[in-house]
Amino acid sequence: MAKKKTPLQIVKDDHGSKDALVDKVAALVDREDGESEEDHKKRLKLVPNAKLLHLLAVGEKAKALGGRDGIVARILELKNQSKDHEFGDKLKKTSLGRLIDTLQSLERAAKKKAG
Repeated sequence: MAKKKTPLQIVKDDHGSKDALVDKVAALVDREDGESEEDHKKRLKLVPNAKLLHLLAVGEKAKALGGRDGIVARILELKNQSKDHEFGDKLKKTSLGRLIDTLQSLERAAKKKAG
């Protein structure tokens, strides 16, 4: 019976090293206000491998959906609130994971309603 790979094994097999994974995640994840690129990478190096893999998956999914602005625009469109700029600004401050979950649930509801 094959054992499930640990996060460290996945990082080494897919990305070569944690530093390479940190570089990929740093490009996809927003920095905190006033944080330099070097400090951002240093902070990400302290994050567990499993969390880095999750952040990479969320970042790539968000990039495929058009980034934070594209996801927010799609959510506003699905909720028929495309002119509600205050709600859009609030959504832009929400985490990428939550935005993606919200978008997926709205798309499922729209599909269910249409079909």
